[in-house]
Amino acid sequence: MSKITILALLAFWLPGLEGQAAAPLRLEPFRRLAVLEQGRKKPMDTFARNLLKQFSGRSTLDGMDACTWLARVLFTPQETLADKLFLVNQPDVLAAMGLEGEGRGRFSFAQLHPGLGRLQQLAFQYADQDESSRGRVENESIRLFYNVSAYYRLLSAFSFARPGEAASRDPRSAPELPALLPFSDKPDEQWLGPAQAFARGSSLPAAMQKEISLLAKAAQAYEKASENDFARALDAFSRSVQNRLQPGTIDANQLSLEIFYNRLDPFSKAELIYGLALLLLILSLAVPRFRLERWAKLCLLLGFLFHTFGLTARMLIMNRPPVTNLYETFVFVAWAGVVMGLLMAWWQKQALGILAGAITGLAFLVIAGRYSLDGDTMGMLAAVLDSNLWLATHVVTISLGYAGCVVAGIIGHVVIVQELLTPRSAAAASTARPMYAALAFGLAFTCIGTVMGGIWADQSWGRFWGWDPKENGALLIIICCAILFHARLAGWIGHIGLAAGSIGAIIAVVMAWFGVNLLGVGLHAYGFTSGAARGLLAFVGAEILFLAVAISLVHKKSHG
Repeated sequence: MSKITILALLAFWLPGLEGQAAAPLRLEPFRRLAVLEQGRKKPMDTFARNLLKQFSGRSTLDGMDACTWLARVLFTPQETLADKLFLVNQPDVLAAMGLEGEGRGRFSFAQLHPGLGRLQQLAFQYADQDESSRGRVENESIRLFYNVSAYYRLLSAFSFARPGEAASRDPRSAPELPALLPFSDKPDEQWLGPAQAFARGSSLPAAMQKEISLLAKAAQAYEKASENDFARALDAFSRSVQNRLQPGTIDANQLSLEIFYNRLDPFSKAELIYGLALLLLILSLAVPRFRLERWAKLCLLLGFLFHTFGLTARMLIMNRPPVTNLYETFVFVAWAGVVMGLLMAWWQKQALGILAGAITGLAFLVIAGRYSLDGDTMGMLAAVLDSNLWLATHVVTISLGYAGCVVAGIIGHVVIVQELLTPRSAAAASTARPMYAALAFGLAFTCIGTVMGGIWADQSWGRFWGWDPKENGALLIIICCAILFHARLAGWIGHIGLAAGSIGAIIAVVMAWFGVNLLGVGLHAYGFTSGAARGLLAFVGAEILFLAVAISLVHKKSHG
């Protein structure tokens, strides 16, 4: 069987991994329902995935995909009370709630229920504290209370459709999730949850009252496992909503693309394939006769195709450039690093290009996966960032600069290891050439991006430069790279010194990129990430330790 055939089969097989736990076909009309959340219209499929990841840290639950889980919560809530749904990262939170539990784990609503009163008190108490003074237990308590509260509102979202359950007639106390019913299509559009709409009763237009009735029929059909009635009711509901809104208010094609994007999960596939490429490359060093290096390069290319589709799909869904938030910077820098790796792989330095591309793609997609647990990764932008022009120029350009410095730093590790294994060899000097090029690429794009950022700042805030932490971080990268190039041209350092400096440039990049976000201050702190400081400090410490030990050993060998 040819390599192309095998890779094609792999490409078809990978998207099917999630499909093993997919919902039955009768849930397709449910997946396609449009939901308004945080200012963005999205399919129910995305709404369900975001909620399940937020609650449990996973995209599936006991073999069920997110939509199957959410349908059970909305239509047959009693069946979900024992599901191990809520991820608790700090056992001290359970102790504070008066519950038993050890270690990190997942708990059901029924297990947490006896301590919810105490959790509410703790959450309100901690919420009044300054964010910078909260510890992990305090933040975990607030997060858990928020998740349990959202789940509790979902439980009663369709209570009006279940005989024998008293539905609230007060719209102010009715749960607003999920917001399925557009009340108007004006610029300040308001969408109501089913229970909210039902509580308004006859004050609603006749078309909306009919839509509420259709949702009730769908809920009853689901409980009776009547597939045809369920699908008909939801299809009729969707048509009714579309008919009373202005054309284009809900883009059905965009919703379908987002559902396909969710189902394919391209970044997870790319992450898996990059890991496989790295593994094959390592094995090729142990058993060179099998020529696994070529397979590693093909895997890197296949992962790149998934990665590129994911970026393109997000751009089409959001009508935005590829980088609009912190999550997307990780995805885009990973993509740019893979592009640079592929170019190197096809331009003589095959193994080095595969290594740089696979490590960059794998590492930053893993980090992006961690950030995807915080909510919708395609959320609406802050007003000051709402500019496609500057997002497509400044943000993309500065991200390309990050990618260049990161790739240079990865190659710098290789140069130092080569020098340790074979001192003063031609191999290390040869490897240093693409490192020099990658560092120059990083310096050039960081400089251009920083200048563009200053112009944007002048338009947004009336000043070109304000010594903001993010601005200082960008300047630090430029100074670091400029010092390295001047020192190299002056003959003060050789390829070993340039390699060590490139590793230092990675440290500068991560500090400027998301390290300053941990400060929670400055005009650029849009992606505050509490809890990431330990991982960041561990990375910086490990790199400094590597440099100290490696340079010491290189010095001893060169003078031994």
